[in-house]
Amino acid sequence: MNIVIVGCGGIARAHAECVEMTGQDRLAAVADVDFSAAESFAARWGGKPFRCVEDLLRAVTPDAAIVCTPPNTHREVVSALLGAGVPVLCEKPLAHTVADAEALADLAAATGLPAYVAYCHRFNPAARLMRDRAREGAAGRLHTFRNAFLGFAPHLTTAWRTEPGISGGGCLMDNGSHSIDLQQFIAGPVTDVQARLHFDGPGRGDVAADLLTVSEGGAAGLISVSYVSPRPEARIELIGTEMALAYDYSTGGAAVLAYRPGREPEPVELPAGSEVRFVEQYRAFREALQGRPTDLATFDEGLSVSRIIDRCQRQAGITGGIA
Repeated sequence: MNIVIVGCGGIARAHAECVEMTGQDRLAAVADVDFSAAESFAARWGGKPFRCVEDLLRAVTPDAAIVCTPPNTHREVVSALLGAGVPVLCEKPLAHTVADAEALADLAAATGLPAYVAYCHRFNPAARLMRDRAREGAAGRLHTFRNAFLGFAPHLTTAWRTEPGISGGGCLMDNGSHSIDLQQFIAGPVTDVQARLHFDGPGRGDVAADLLTVSEGGAAGLISVSYVSPRPEARIELIGTEMALAYDYSTGGAAVLAYRPGREPEPVELPAGSEVRFVEQYRAFREALQGRPTDLATFDEGLSVSRIIDRCQRQAGITGGIA
């Protein structure tokens, strides 16, 4: 397949590496408003550089596109691609506002084209194991989903990720969107949420957030995300009446610990480390383009996450992610 990437920042490299690793697909073109970034990216990963998606589409007919631009550009870029009949894998979140996310979900439905949001943590083998155990009933009645994505990255408090006009918010929109999607992927749709957002200064998005959620089946979700935690942590836990499962990203993705009543914790070996999620996500995208069933997040699922985040922001007394 001929793949194009729009947006040549850091995450684009992870996607380009996956395209290269297939040995079958090729990067036909890349685009970035910073043309020098597009040129440098193309020099390393291949393809012809362009300044914008419109120029790219006038010169190239791609089989699929990966969108890696900031969230406030997603509506314009994705609309151009879907309008040209090009299937899309769009980096999360779907958009920086609910209105834009709704417009994109409607457009995807109208075109009928494959259109997915790159919630890559769905393809972490640990998350998939937890999802499978929950669906099989092996964990019993689900009580609790826990997720922490805590890091110490104070530079992000003044970066574009906390500029609401670009990102739509802050850490909740960035890391927290993964967390909400993970809960819905593993434990089912979220029906209620209470949130506390933490801010570092006026005019900026949140730098940390804590959420208490409820899934459709009654399971509680405890989600914490932060850019300013002195104690980094990245964990997923699922607790049911028959089994609890815990995964720590710091282990390098070796195993999930399974806890059963009256037994010692048992390690469940995983097929690969957590970083395989990008490779598996791209493989799933290729398969979806061939009409196969997929666990990729649809635009409707991306819209669901956007609506939950919007609700959290409104509870904090803000709109559009601004304190």
